[in-house]
Amino acid sequence: MPDTSPINPTDYQVDPVRGFLPSQNPVQQLPSGFETWEHIAANLSALIIAGKLRKTIDQMPVPDLKKLETEGQIRRAMLLLSHFGNAYIWGDNPPARVIPHSLAVPWAQVAEHVGRPMIISHASIVLDNWRLLDEQAPLALENIGTLQLFLGGMDEAWFYLITVALEARGAAGLPALVALQHAVATHRTEDVVTHLKAVVGMIEEVSDALQRVYEKCAPYVFYHRVRPFLAGWDAPGVIYEGISDTPVMLFGGSAAQSSLFQAIDAGLGVKHEDQKTSPFLMEMRNYMPPPHRRFIEALEASPSVHQYVLDHGTSFPTLQDQYNTCIELLSAFRKQHLEITVRYIKQQAQLDADALGTGGTDFVPFLTVVRKETQKKTIRDRKDSTELRVQS
Repeated sequence: MPDTSPINPTDYQVDPVRGFLPSQNPVQQLPSGFETWEHIAANLSALIIAGKLRKTIDQMPVPDLKKLETEGQIRRAMLLLSHFGNAYIWGDNPPARVIPHSLAVPWAQVAEHVGRPMIISHASIVLDNWRLLDEQAPLALENIGTLQLFLGGMDEAWFYLITVALEARGAAGLPALVALQHAVATHRTEDVVTHLKAVVGMIEEVSDALQRVYEKCAPYVFYHRVRPFLAGWDAPGVIYEGISDTPVMLFGGSAAQSSLFQAIDAGLGVKHEDQKTSPFLMEMRNYMPPPHRRFIEALEASPSVHQYVLDHGTSFPTLQDQYNTCIELLSAFRKQHLEITVRYIKQQAQLDADALGTGGTDFVPFLTVVRKETQKKTIRDRKDSTELRVQS
């Protein structure tokens, strides 16, 4: 008999309350021996503005990394080194093409431990970049602050905090996705409907969170002061001194590196197979914490919710209606995301046809196809279920 036991999210470092955010509050200070790193972090914006960051990092001593004894300390080290690296490359003109030994060597060791590339990514700027203002109050937008910024200011902080809040609001939907697939595996249709309703609520919550980006992050400030530091290494690439003499090209920070929506896609059976979307989305998994990408793979390997709705929607109209509502809201979220990126990037670039998203993609066609692939999963009416089953 096939194994119908549900996925255990905690096996993949997915917290039942916080989702992909760490279950323990991010570490705010590295231990003794890392004072230089903490000093640079505290003065990062001033060093960038004064044009002294590169010289400071060039002379930075390499500390004893064995003193990083906890996972939280290692994740903070990755947070700081990633900010140092992107600031080193993009904080002055012309952009640097070599990251010095003093930064590259410790960064390589920390990056290997966390299983992510040596560049700024969603995991550092969002998942590990927050603190509770009131330790006794819940993790919510009104109760968090950032740990590290590039140039600083309300707009940059708000942009990151909105995404932290989005991840927090999406957390409740992750157990629902697991329970949903388990209900499919055990043929409990009423439970499938119940868990689909929970997913509906979660997508509504994250959509509300995303919409609040306009409140305190101005598009002009984002485009000119925040976005440049989130960019990747374009051709001919960047050399990590003491690590490799071969230039490396990497993507910058991108919303596609969030595990949340790839998990929703996997849980609902939304597949991205177009050449405009599939290669990039699969590559973005390499920038996620390894347990999180394995969680997505586990959802993908579980029974298909979409197929179950195709098979049973005729007998249970509510089942099909709830599934379609999930798809409609997910599509609406992606339209919302596209509108924000157009306003914050494309319009700010005026008529610059080469304006790209922070991840390095031509985002308008990419996000447009992602949305179309989502919409294709809508089961438009029950009489078409046989035809749709063949297409799925």
